[in-house]
Amino acid sequence: MDITLRQVKYFVAVAETGKLVTAAKLVNISPSSITEAVKELESITGVSLITRHRRGVNLTFEGFRFLQHCRDILSSVTAAEYDLKNSKSHLSGELTIGVTFTIAGYFLASLMSRFNRAFPLMKTKFMEYNRPDIERLILEEKMDLAILLVSNVNNDQLNSKLLVSSPRKLWMSMNHPFFQKKNISLEDVSQVPYIQLLVDEADTSHMKYWHKYNASPQVLFNTESVEAVRSMVAIGSGVTILSDMVYRPWSLEGKRIESRELVNQIPSMDVGLIWNKKIPPTPCAEAFIDFCLMEYSPGRPLSNHPLP
Repeated sequence: MDITLRQVKYFVAVAETGKLVTAAKLVNISPSSITEAVKELESITGVSLITRHRRGVNLTFEGFRFLQHCRDILSSVTAAEYDLKNSKSHLSGELTIGVTFTIAGYFLASLMSRFNRAFPLMKTKFMEYNRPDIERLILEEKMDLAILLVSNVNNDQLNSKLLVSSPRKLWMSMNHPFFQKKNISLEDVSQVPYIQLLVDEADTSHMKYWHKYNASPQVLFNTESVEAVRSMVAIGSGVTILSDMVYRPWSLEGKRIESRELVNQIPSMDVGLIWNKKIPPTPCAEAFIDFCLMEYSPGRPLSNHPLP
């Protein structure tokens, strides 16, 4: 039996939602059908891809590796679809794109690889800045557009378009007391040491929902390094709340990190495009916007970010 695109799509949905029922709703099929698709993949590959628990499913190590290939498959199909449907693939010119640190490290590479295959004649230049500087450069017409956390943008001179909403979850080590706890709240989290990420205004955006629930974290360590956060959480020094976009199940030391939903309603981290509202996008910029909107069309699972 050969692996089908349908099975790949269903497996990615399961991997990225962590729940069979939620994945089934995302791809518009029954839970039994999506369960059967995963079983078929496990039978074809000869390995276990997921493990079930009372809150949903986790990927095995083999499942995590297989997920990377599945994302590449879906991305290639999308790029091929775009190339066939659009005559803009022969566009030439230059495009200047701003990105923030998180986008550069955890979102950009895979997207640009696919875009460059679809538009081989276009030259893209990337500029990494913080959000305020990116907004200023776009308004000064020194940058065509940008990919950043649009959940942090509040500027009526800019157009914005959402691409991906990445849920924020609690990260903990496998031996943390919360690991055995069924329902975890921000109030619970406020009682234990917390590792605070600072990059891309994370500390500012996080405090908004902390204040909403009249709670505050016991910050043990502030850092601009996601890998430092990951390592400190993995060894049990503290917990953190970060988005699925930057989640990896293992630290650099090879220790497992668990990701859990909180009972509180935590806002997602939203990735999107921004450009100058007063200036029509250049043909190259318009092609990039169209490509991104097709790549992250509504109802399609995230195509390039490892999740639990």
